[in-house]
This record gives sequence, C-alpha cells and structure tokens, in this order.
Amino acid sequence: MNERLLASAKKLVVRSDPDTDPDSSLMEFRLTYAGPLLAASQSDPRTDHKHEIRKTFHPQLKRLWEITPWLSQMREPWAGAAEPEPGPVGGHRFDVLADRYRRNGYRFVPLVTSDLLLSCGVEILILRPDPPGKIVQSGDIDNRLKTLFDALRMPRHGQELGKYSTPGPDEDPFCCLLEDDGLITKVTVETDLILEPVGAAFNKNDVRLVITIRLRPYRLTWINVNFG
Repeated sequence: MNERLLASAKKLVVRSDPDTDPDSSLMEFRLTYAGPLLAASQSDPRTDHKHEIRKTFHPQLKRLWEITPWLSQMREPWAGAAEPEPGPVGGHRFDVLADRYRRNGYRFVPLVTSDLLLSCGVEILILRPDPPGKIVQSGDIDNRLKTLFDALRMPRHGQELGKYSTPGPDEDPFCCLLEDDGLITKVTVETDLILEPVGAAFNKNDVRLVITIRLRPYRLTWINVNFG
C-alpha cells in the first residue's frame, strides 16, 4: 500500500487519484463503528470478524437508503435504454440491486457500484488506546485497514461470510457500501487517542471509527446525476 505522510503526524493519505478527486461537488455521509478491529492476514483472514463489522454498517446504510428521498425513489433504466437521456425506467434500484447481487443465500445492495461511475473518497478517523500519530510505525495498521475495507464491500464468495451462512433478522436485503473496494479512489486515515473505553475497560484492539464517505460522478450520466 503506497503511503504519503501529510504535514500532521496523525494523518496519512493512503490512496489518492488526482483525476477522480471526490472532495468537491459530492454526496457526503458518515458511518460509525465501535469495537475490536483486528489485523487480517493470509493465515487468518478474519472472515467472521469482517462480517460482524459489515453487519454493523448494514442498518446504517439501510437507513441512508430510506431517509434520502432520491435514493429511495431511484429507478433503473430498462436494458438498452440510451444514455444520457433518461428514457424508460424499470424497477426501484434498491430492489433491482438486491436481485442482481444474490450470493450464497443473501441479497446484497451495494450503494457504490461500477455502473454509477462514481469517485469514492473514504476518510477514516480511528480513535484507539495508543497515543496519536505513529501511523506508519504501527506495524499492523495496514492489515487492520484491510479488515475494514473488506467489511465495507460485498463478500466475493461464501467463504467470506464465515459462520454467518444465512442472513440474520432484518438482513434481507443486506446493505453494503461497495460492490468492490477497488472503487475507492481516495483514502485518508487519521488517528487519535480514545478517551472512553469501548467496553468495560481499555483493550488494545478496540477502536471507535468515524468514516466519512464522499461520492461524486467522474462522468455524469442521468442515473448518477443526484450524486453530484
């Protein structure tokens, strides 16, 4: 992972594509998480843990679909409809996505998909028991971020669901941020000291995360115009 340290010792731009900068003309919202954030590796991919974090984001994203009027009313074009003209429309995008992404007994609804042509910026504030800073020196930070990025996207196959082989109550459909984490065009990470424990006591693996998502079209079409 390429890393470029900013002026602040607490802040790091992990990935940035200057041609698809999402920091202007954007849809912006925040996801939160409090709990353990464990490093993933080839020997221990943390599949159960990743899906547990994914389950935390699901109700937040579901509420975003419900309370954002243009998202809740967003419709799909019929197959072959010309762009950029609106043309005829089919079903509600939420339902169409749920049917499109049927996987291993789940119906996933990713907000950011390749067909929307969006740049996606992710700004992560990590509150943790360690002193602020030392992002690069923290040997497992890349692997902990890998855990988080995998939790923000749809599982690619059944093994990534771990022990959660069937959706829980109120998880059909199951909302995710991303179809694929390759759709992220910019990542910024900032760390600071957590002053209140997540559980009964401070644990070195516990974090509070505030994740700011910024979206904007990098090529405008009628289906993504509301993200601008």
